[in-house]
Amino acid sequence: MVQRVFFLIPMAMIALRAAPAATSLPIVEYVEGSVKIDGKDADFGQILPKTATVVTGPSAYCDIVFGGRNAFRVGQNSIVKLDFRKTKPEIGLVKGGITSVLRKLEKIAGKDSFVVRTQSAIAAVRGTSFCVWADESSTYVCACNGAVRTLDAKGRNAQTLESSHHVARLYQAKGKAFTVEAAGMLHHDDALVESVAARIGEGVDWSTRE
Repeated sequence: MVQRVFFLIPMAMIALRAAPAATSLPIVEYVEGSVKIDGKDADFGQILPKTATVVTGPSAYCDIVFGGRNAFRVGQNSIVKLDFRKTKPEIGLVKGGITSVLRKLEKIAGKDSFVVRTQSAIAAVRGTSFCVWADESSTYVCACNGAVRTLDAKGRNAQTLESSHHVARLYQAKGKAFTVEAAGMLHHDDALVESVAARIGEGVDWSTRE
């Protein structure tokens, strides 16, 4: 048996369930607060369709696992569009944030295996721990432990971020163009990344780059 823990506000509750059957589709592993998936309340253990929209309220979030050893957290006040129709999963981050720990992605020769798109930037990886936060005019991308390829929404200002312990960029819309600049630790910390890693039974070795 695999122990799963979820919390319902205001009272914490613990539930146990059998490990789900192997699937590449995303599975809701944790829900806290108001989380809607395709307009309905998110359900602990729910297997999502290949496309879905996740909306979280204030102080709410959910953890989603796919492929057994890949996890991401949709943070509070977020709107996220999931697309798992192809081998390469894509996330459209309308607003808010996601934190990802990816350990077992499909190998796609010469291509990125996981992509996050916002209104101002694109973050693409082949396996790493990273965070993305976005609003209408800016996107923050951090390679928390690993490597992330980033570029603006027009395919320019390409950057490759590599770090064992956080390196970030901030993309901002300036009229019809975009700027990119170095950024410090915003929106997240080590504990958040480690919490997501724990959903798939993983840790984060901050002394070396994944």
